[in-house]
Amino acid sequence: MDRDRGRDRDTDLYSDLSQSLPIFDFGMPRNITGRTGHTEAIIKCRVDSLHDKSVSWIRKRDLHILTVGTATYTSDKRFQVTESKDAREWTLHVKSPQARDSGIYECQVNTEPKMSMAFQLNIIEISPDAKAVISGPPDLHFKAGSAIILNCVVQQPSVKDIGPIYWYRGEHMITPFDADDGETSPTSPKQELQRRNGPAEMDSSPNDVLSDVDLQREFATRIAMESQLGDTLKSRLRIANAQTTDTGNYTCQPTTASSASVLVHVINDENPAAMQKSEAFALPGLGLRLELCWMFLLVLALSR
Repeated sequence: MDRDRGRDRDTDLYSDLSQSLPIFDFGMPRNITGRTGHTEAIIKCRVDSLHDKSVSWIRKRDLHILTVGTATYTSDKRFQVTESKDAREWTLHVKSPQARDSGIYECQVNTEPKMSMAFQLNIIEISPDAKAVISGPPDLHFKAGSAIILNCVVQQPSVKDIGPIYWYRGEHMITPFDADDGETSPTSPKQELQRRNGPAEMDSSPNDVLSDVDLQREFATRIAMESQLGDTLKSRLRIANAQTTDTGNYTCQPTTASSASVLVHVINDENPAAMQKSEAFALPGLGLRLELCWMFLLVLALSR
């Protein structure tokens, strides 16, 4: 009996301690890539149940304490930390990142013993004479239902290992659908809802809205990419069946060259036609009014 009571006390004590200890969010990205020439590289560390503990950032290679809380403890002013309003997220900012900044950085909590989580920062050196160019004007318009095609060219003759080109929509990397990655075939938004809810529920709830995850997945099913390496590195992004939700800023980001961006607008079929009609009829109407005005003034002058 006494042994059971002692075991219960130990269990309660362990439970209390586990509830009071800070908890790292291991879902945060822990392998971060930045590039020279960019404004900054950032590493985000999220800690729950921090209570009265503080968060520090440590540079692993020399065990240098960069920050404690929101205070900076390095003479290198490029390193700064920001705290989220809920005090859960602690972001290390590395301004004007250099290749020498690559390495392991630890997010550390001053428990006893100390808790820490390691992050790998990789800073890629960009060739100063290399940059990406997306064909066409900075604003591109596509009709809904058509294919969005973006062509990116990187001229980089002085660098042999130029690496791949990545495409982004906003801040999110664009990844084509992989049928072998746990799925057998791509699905449309309607098929996705049927898969989740069943045909009966689909029919009874025609206004169901897909979650952000579902929309991202559906977007990926319409993506195709191809690259070609010769005197220049070329990459083509093709998005089938353009939708208004595809509107946004698209970036071509080479591994070792500066990026290029373009703003894509997807408009419904009737809108461009209406705009063209508006422009076609507005100018002749204006010209006719001006011509009548000049004729009236001419008649008035002759009558005098």
